[in-house]
Amino acid sequence: MRIVRLQAEHVQAVQLQDAQAFALPMIDVEHARQLASAQGVAWSALDGGRVIACAGIVQAHAQRGMAWALFSGAALQKFKLIHRVTRDVVNSAPWRRIEMTVDVNHAAAVAWAERLGFQREGLMRAATLDGRDCFLYAKVK
Repeated sequence: MRIVRLQAEHVQAVQLQDAQAFALPMIDVEHARQLASAQGVAWSALDGGRVIACAGIVQAHAQRGMAWALFSGAALQKFKLIHRVTRDVVNSAPWRRIEMTVDVNHAAAVAWAERLGFQREGLMRAATLDGRDCFLYAKVK
């Protein structure tokens, strides 16, 4: 597996795991371009030339970043390395506050946010395109 700089085409190439399939309607060409060109940090995990994950932190302002991640089922098989890369990126990021939203029904994502050192701050009702509730997590340095 290789970690490379995110390219817009990587975002659309990820075959999302079932737990993230609800996000498919919002992942269009323009959204992919925005993620790849946003101020912040973003990377892709490639396995045998196939994009298995994309993640990053988009800068909201000088002291606040918004974390995001898209995983395929194949990424879960390589999760140990993906976790280490993400942990290192989060820990070395320049922002004082990093936020992420997590689907309340995605137990593995909730556990991962907490393993990365994020704390749950609240519940965001109907936060997704299809009306799902999400937890707001933040890591403050």
